[in-house]
Amino acid sequence: MKRFGSAVLLGAVAALVAGLPGSAQAQARGYVMLGGGLAIPVGDYKDAGAKTGWLGQVAGGVTSGVIGGRISGSFIRNGAENSDEHVRILGAMADLTVSPKMTGKVAPYLLGGVGLQNGKSSVAGAESDTKFAWNAGAGLGLMAGSIGLFIEGRFLSINTEGAKTNLIPITVGIKLGGH
Repeated sequence: MKRFGSAVLLGAVAALVAGLPGSAQAQARGYVMLGGGLAIPVGDYKDAGAKTGWLGQVAGGVTSGVIGGRISGSFIRNGAENSDEHVRILGAMADLTVSPKMTGKVAPYLLGGVGLQNGKSSVAGAESDTKFAWNAGAGLGLMAGSIGLFIEGRFLSINTEGAKTNLIPITVGIKLGGH
């Protein structure tokens, strides 16, 4: 299942790049993003006792200026209130990005996409479970040559049984290339 999901995500980005007009393909630029930050539970997930946790993220993508695509992987860990237990979530997302015109060295962008998230509780005997997820968000890049900084916030909804697992990941990091 994990290999199939990875193949679907990779195929989605390849189809996006292949579908760009010829002039945009000539200008396409690749990039890699590395970051970390906070994973803030919201809604029923917060009500169930999840505490704000941390995350690590790596992403790779292609941009043609305004439209782009990226694949990202993340590791999220949220603790539980009044307990030593925690939940870890490993995920992969395929996102479409839209970047309006740069203002000076600041580059705002919007993103949205779908993917798979695998969650597991630290409770003894708990099994991992992979579910469909979607996300939408916005970010700002600060460009300085081939290395830049970024900050982004997203709403991530994981299609878990019963109540959805909803989080707001806030990530800060570096971006290499893509300018």
